[in-house]
This record gives sequence, C-alpha cells and structure tokens, in this order.
Amino acid sequence: MKQLTLTLTALFLTFAIWNCGGNGTTITEDGLEITDTEVGTGAEAQDGDFLTIHFRGTLEDGQVFESTYERDDPIVVQVGAGQLPIKGWDDGMIGMREGGKRSLVIPPNLAFGDDGIPGFIPGGENIYMDIELVSIMKPPTPWDLDQSVLQTTESGLQFYVHEEGSGEKPEAGDMVSVHYSGYLEDGTMFDSSKLRNQSFVFQVGQGQVIAGWDEGLLDMSVGEKRTLVIPPELGYGEQGAGQVIPPNATIIFDVELIEIN
Repeated sequence: MKQLTLTLTALFLTFAIWNCGGNGTTITEDGLEITDTEVGTGAEAQDGDFLTIHFRGTLEDGQVFESTYERDDPIVVQVGAGQLPIKGWDDGMIGMREGGKRSLVIPPNLAFGDDGIPGFIPGGENIYMDIELVSIMKPPTPWDLDQSVLQTTESGLQFYVHEEGSGEKPEAGDMVSVHYSGYLEDGTMFDSSKLRNQSFVFQVGQGQVIAGWDEGLLDMSVGEKRTLVIPPELGYGEQGAGQVIPPNATIIFDVELIEIN
C-alpha cells in the first residue's frame, strides 16, 4: 500500500508539472511552456505584427535580468521576425491577445543554450518571461512606387517624390525631424518610426546615419514625402546590419521631413 501511495504521488506530481496553470497552460513539442495568466480581449498577435509589450525576464534563482516595468518603458518588437535574442520568447507571443498577460518557461534549447551568456545568463537553465501585450500594430505598407520613374543621382541613390514640400531645405549640421519606414526589396519592413509614434531626430550631413539618408534628406524640403532606394554602398554594405538587413542589401525608405529644428 505504501509503495502504491508513493507511485500515485509521483504520478500526480508529474501530471501537475505538465499541467501547471490548468487549462491556461500548454507545452509545445520543443518544451516551451505557455501560460495565459490573463487573456486579453483585443486582436490576436500574428507573425509580422508589431507588438508594444512590457516584460520581465527572470533566471531560475529568481534574479531579474531585464525588465521594462522598472523603467516604465515598454518596447516595440516585431513578432515572428527573429528580432528577439530568445526564440522561445518570439514563439511564445504568437496568439496572445491585446491586453493579455502571459508567462513563458523557456528551455535552454529555445533560449541561451548550454553556454548561456558568460557573467550574465547561466548556461543550461530555463528562462522565465512574464509578458504584457499592450497593443498590436500591423506593419505599414510601402508607398506605391513605379520603379520606371525613379530619379538617380551620381552616387547611385534613387528617389521618387510623392508629395512636394513647402518649406526650406536643411543644411549640413541642421537637426531634422523625420518619420520613416524601412523595407527590404521583397517588401519586408525592418523598422518604422510610426510604430513608435515618435519621429526620429538627428543631425543631417554629419555621418550620424547611413550615407544614402544624409544625401537624400539634404535635398528634401520640409513637408516633403519621398522614397529613397539606397544601394549597399550607401547603406550597410557588405556587412549588413545584424539579423535584420542582409549583406549587400538594397534598402528602401519612405521618408517624410517634418521639420528643421
């Protein structure tokens, strides 16, 4: 009887581990454990959507290694696009509903592996993520563009003016404020100031941005909307930019010059 009781106890504990959280928990084939602690009532996150999220990342010993709550500053990420450093985090947000909260237990094979990050994330450990989905935004679509009407400068930069501006043009050294969306040639969007609802401010003509931007913006008037088609040599060249922009990529920006500060 004692042995039977111990066996049943072991079976119960195993069942509890694989079903913690009740009906709100699922475990994928890769071992990712997903628990909806609060189901949202808004739209459902799909591949390619841009999510504004709060999150807290915790190690097995309970130590918090990163949190947007502490600085009260949510981040914007494109889900399913491989922008996040942890695959399980990326996979675990698909299907979340706007306004919802979700907890993830991410195994090493979907996190930092057996090596971890020396001095920061121990190797071979689960990572725990608590996520709050604040809002969902569909990615902007490129402005309509007829490639045959592109104008080409001596440097190889191509552009098309969608809407003429009525203000002055900036000079090298001016601070300018712009809205933009950036795309690969296949239409994949890799960044947009509109998703953050905040214009991008920089000093034009001083090498603070890629060469194609400096050249293109110095020729724009305040209020103008222009598409810039930037070849690799005026963009990110042979190196590309992380996992977002491939090497030797031609990149396309839809840009609006808002003001000169």
